[in-house]
Amino acid sequence: MSPRKVFQYIPLIPRLLAFFLNRELNERMQYRAKGHPQAKRESGGCKTDIFDGTHYRGLLKREVTIKGHHLGHKYFEDPRDITLGFGTNGVGPFRRRKATCWPLLVYNYNLPPTEHFHDDNAICLGEVPGPHKPKDMDSFLYPAAQELLQLAVRVEAWDVVQEEKFTLHAYLITVFGDIPAVSMLLRVKGHNARSPCRLCTIQGVRIPKSSLTTYYVPLSRKNLTPKQPDVDPIHLPLRTHETFMAEAKEVQSAESNAESDRLATKYGINGVPLLGVLDSLSLPLSTGYEFMHLVFENLLPNLVLFWSGNFKNLDQDQPFVIDRRVWDAIGMSTAASKSTIPSCYGAAVPNVATDRSSFSAEAWSQWALFVGPVVLNHRFKHDKYYHHFCDLVRLINLCLQYQLSDDELSEIRTGFIEWVKKYER
Repeated sequence: MSPRKVFQYIPLIPRLLAFFLNRELNERMQYRAKGHPQAKRESGGCKTDIFDGTHYRGLLKREVTIKGHHLGHKYFEDPRDITLGFGTNGVGPFRRRKATCWPLLVYNYNLPPTEHFHDDNAICLGEVPGPHKPKDMDSFLYPAAQELLQLAVRVEAWDVVQEEKFTLHAYLITVFGDIPAVSMLLRVKGHNARSPCRLCTIQGVRIPKSSLTTYYVPLSRKNLTPKQPDVDPIHLPLRTHETFMAEAKEVQSAESNAESDRLATKYGINGVPLLGVLDSLSLPLSTGYEFMHLVFENLLPNLVLFWSGNFKNLDQDQPFVIDRRVWDAIGMSTAASKSTIPSCYGAAVPNVATDRSSFSAEAWSQWALFVGPVVLNHRFKHDKYYHHFCDLVRLINLCLQYQLSDDELSEIRTGFIEWVKKYER
């Protein structure tokens, strides 16, 4: 009998070894050690890449360990050590969007940042078959985890440029994907849980005197019964690697299923993730929220639903809802913009009033940055809603810069905090 579905794993190590047998690729991979502008600095200056992050710079000072055993060498002490990122997401390859598969992709950060995510440079480890999301993602990650542990220990390699043998090490330092994908990788509850955030321990609340079971996470909680203190966005209760792993182990080692469920609900964690064996990762801080889905696939579409009066069962008589005839005119102006915006700026933007299902993340980006600030001007009953949108556009533009100063990073942080506070008011 043949299996109904097959998962084929494509080994990582042979391909990393092959990189150093290609002279041109070998030289391009020197970016981390020699090409990065702050490769030899401890701090300061602009942030231009993942190598300016606190996690990577902290690893430079640490000795590599596996399950508490020191291996006698530090992270990235050899200029040929490879920095890796891992990403996955559900992809609908056919018209039936409910049928998905899950490619497992590794990215080589030793290449220049302009090449990190080129299709030719993506390393595919395999594809988790659909049509539904995997129930146990760790079972598909197991061979990759074994190879990454071996790469942390040592792998003998040949450098065609230096014409010598050397010990190759490669370390996974970041994991990314949309919220459901990373929730599977970390074995956390996800965005609909009472503890919805993988990075902090903030607790969700339900609408008072409502039969709805949906959890919300407002900063202001003054209208709740019983009253709760407001959430301070500047001092969020962040998780650390130590607390995250301790809580995950507590859930997994519970003496009964009932106790395990109680702890999982309390912590928002279902158990110990396989990725926890990799000392190069700091869970959950190595899994920051992914900008494309968070802003372009979620925040902007929801704002448009608010403004057009189509957000769930919200009352149409709201000061931020734009009249239907005006909104139709905004949609036609959006579609007409394709004749005046050069194609080098990106794909044409569809009609935002009648064709939102055709919007991709790129289209939402185009609309927010180039079209929205024009077509929404003087369209709201109160200008404060337009200014609030413009504040968001300014922050998005800052986030999309190729380099950021410390002052700009601070501006982004405080800017989004103020934006959310205004949104709630």
